[in-house]
Amino acid sequence: MINQFERYAVYFAPEKGSDLARLGNHWLGVDPESGTFLKRPLIDSINAAEIESIVRSPTRYGFHGTLKPPFYLDDDRRVEELELAIELLARNTAPFEIGPLLLRSLNGFLALIPERPPADLAELANACVANLDVFRRAPSEAELTRRRKNLSDRQEKFLTKWGYPYVFEEFRFHMTVTGRLELPLREKVETALTRYFKPVFSQPIWCKEICLFGDPGNAAPFRLLGRHPLIGRG
Repeated sequence: MINQFERYAVYFAPEKGSDLARLGNHWLGVDPESGTFLKRPLIDSINAAEIESIVRSPTRYGFHGTLKPPFYLDDDRRVEELELAIELLARNTAPFEIGPLLLRSLNGFLALIPERPPADLAELANACVANLDVFRRAPSEAELTRRRKNLSDRQEKFLTKWGYPYVFEEFRFHMTVTGRLELPLREKVETALTRYFKPVFSQPIWCKEICLFGDPGNAAPFRLLGRHPLIGRG
């Protein structure tokens, strides 16, 4: 089954059974681990049709924080090799605290972000991008063109070298919960989601695993294929 996916990605996903996982997965309407569709909550004055439209884009990718963006597997590589490389990286990385989290607007969409992003988080993302890059198939010119929208010189260099412009110094960890929203809808949704996610804002959120996700294609939601515990460098 794990070989049946079009693309792969390495994400942070909340611990199974945690409040963060429960709230995030239900809001987006899908459990990426089981593939089960979940009943979305109805909050404040936002009706079900509005919510479905608001979350359509992030639901596709699942509730997560990106460490290595989605990529096509190189033709000379196997998924089993990728899994072993992720496991090795995880074994050499110690768990660390991410939270607490805040809800913020980023370029028109809403996302949960760390109040004070730890250096360990950027280091882990950098390692995922660089150490696993041998598994990434070079993007087509069409893929590169699609991503070339208002990029800085540095972002263009990252896109050319790593296949994605928002890595290393451009990396900003976030867990997306809406698509792009225009005002005043964005303010309305932000107020509602601040109340909805309030239970997790005071909780310490830890990164204890890195997760392999798979893209089944046909606009279906990504699936969580495996959790790899962070063990430590000692």
